[in-house]
Amino acid sequence: MKNCDSTRESLGAWLDGELDRAESEAVRAHLEGCVACKEEQRQLEKLQVALKSVLDSEASRIAFPPFWSSVQQRITEKSAWREDLVDWLRSVFSGPRIAWAIPAVILLLLGVLSGDSLVSGFRSFGQRNNFASVESIDAYGRNVALLREDETKTTVIWLYQNQEGEDESTTETRHSF
Repeated sequence: MKNCDSTRESLGAWLDGELDRAESEAVRAHLEGCVACKEEQRQLEKLQVALKSVLDSEASRIAFPPFWSSVQQRITEKSAWREDLVDWLRSVFSGPRIAWAIPAVILLLLGVLSGDSLVSGFRSFGQRNNFASVESIDAYGRNVALLREDETKTTVIWLYQNQEGEDESTTETRHSF
C-alpha cells in the first residue's frame, strides 16, 4: 500500500496512464481509502479539463498546413556553405576543444624548435670543429686555468699550485724585501 506522499508524486502519471499495472492498481487502491489524495486527484482532473479546453480552442486558430510545409521545407533545404563553415568553426572552437588546442600548439612549437636544432646538427655533422680554449688567469696570487668549450657550453676551472708548492706571487713578495 502506498503512502500519501508517493501517491501524490505518482498521481499525474496515473491520470495520464503512464504507470504500469501494479503501480496503477496501488494508486487506485490508495485513492479509494484516502480523502486527501482523492481531493488532489479531483483538483488535477479539473486542471486537465481546463487546459484541454483552452488548447483545443486555440489550436483551431492555428493554420497547421502552412506551418507544417514550412517545417518540412526547413528540414529538406540545404544550408549555404558559409553557414556550414560557421557551424563547423563554432563546434571546433567550443570550450572543451579550445582547451586541447593550447597544449597542441605548445607541442607543435616544441617540435618545430627541436626539429630545427636537429636539422642544424645534421648540417654541421661533417664539419664539426670542436675548439676548446684554455686560459691562465692570475687571481690574486692563485693560479687558475679555465677550459671553455663552446659547442657543449662546458667550462672547467682548475686551481693549482706550482710544483714546489708555492705561488709565484708569494715568492716575488718575499724577494722584494
